[in-house]
Amino acid sequence: MKVANIVMEDTENKISIYGQSTALANIAAKLDNYYFVEYDSDYLPIKYSKKIVQKNYFEDRITYYNRENSIAKMISFLDSSKDCKYKIKPSTRDFFSSLFFLRNQEKSGELWVDANQIIWKVKYEFIGEETINCAIGKVDARIVKITCEKYSDENPKRSDMLTNNLVNEKNVLYFWFTDDERRIPIKAKYSMKPFPVIWKIESYEK
Repeated sequence: MKVANIVMEDTENKISIYGQSTALANIAAKLDNYYFVEYDSDYLPIKYSKKIVQKNYFEDRITYYNRENSIAKMISFLDSSKDCKYKIKPSTRDFFSSLFFLRNQEKSGELWVDANQIIWKVKYEFIGEETINCAIGKVDARIVKITCEKYSDENPKRSDMLTNNLVNEKNVLYFWFTDDERRIPIKAKYSMKPFPVIWKIESYEK
């Protein structure tokens, strides 16, 4: 069952992501989320904002990254009591800037991810190749396996369904990127129980 449509744009050092649930999925879990990242070289975020409208859950916040002092500052526009500062690694990225950075990597490696004020060590491994028929045609794809290990002592907090559920020690995330200079993410699979969640590309524009 199709539950959501996600649109991702990357232009002029800015990433925009729109996530909206389908009419059928709205009955169980409404989703109308917007994410925005302004980044420096190597997709290192300068600021990361998100506006979340879900069933019984809302967010409107922005996070600023100070790499010189290894500190992030989060400001909530809905509840100032949630404002906070927390330690980061100098190369920490948010979930979406991490994804765009990962597209351009040739070898397996590690990166640091900030998922809702919790810092994670994320390992990515290239595990093979596959030819896939998808909305943009028949393409050769590289498969990347992603696993997460929580680095922060704090427990994860409730947050949006897209980023909070994907960064998890119990489950594995897989991405298929086209094996060409574009590195388009054409498919993703999240191995959660009882059923995996799968995303597939519907269109692509340069």
